[in-house]
Amino acid sequence: MKVQFIEKLGDGKKIFETVQDGDVVILPAFGASYEEMEYLDKKNVEIVDTTCPWVSKVWNTVDMHQKKGLTSIIHGKYAHEETVATVSFCEDYICVKDMKEAEMVVDYIVNGGDKEAFMTYFAKATSKGFDPDTMLTKVGLANQTTMYKKETRAIGQMFQKAMMKKFGPVESKNHYMEFDTICDATQVCI
Repeated sequence: MKVQFIEKLGDGKKIFETVQDGDVVILPAFGASYEEMEYLDKKNVEIVDTTCPWVSKVWNTVDMHQKKGLTSIIHGKYAHEETVATVSFCEDYICVKDMKEAEMVVDYIVNGGDKEAFMTYFAKATSKGFDPDTMLTKVGLANQTTMYKKETRAIGQMFQKAMMKKFGPVESKNHYMEFDTICDATQVCI
């Protein structure tokens, strides 16, 4: 059937030059970025969208963050295909891949720190123009759907406690929001 895969570069970008007018393009379960969809819309192609509903739920969550003026904290790998698609729906975001990175962000929220060192570490995992001094005061948590639920919940508790410490228990609800966007099917070990 002449199925071809679109080549990916190391930074998560894809090479679409092989896509021709009239082709059928199958979007994977991880979805496609806003920019990729815009590019494909301009081509005369038929799109078969197999984006997982759980991934769409994450996109709706980060869209809600943006509408409420929150910075999205994405628990995921910044170059993973799903996370690349997710952050394309965000104006302001930072990706944390594990507890260690979440602890670094929480420490910065509560204690401040060396902004230059922080931004050097998270350079590939933040939105353009990211400023941790202003963009980490109101945050919402989302995730790459394949991350471990237990770890995402622990990260969420860390951010919730950080906001309580920084702004007090009453005000913290205005500075932190999360929704469960973990895909249960990815949590089952065979």
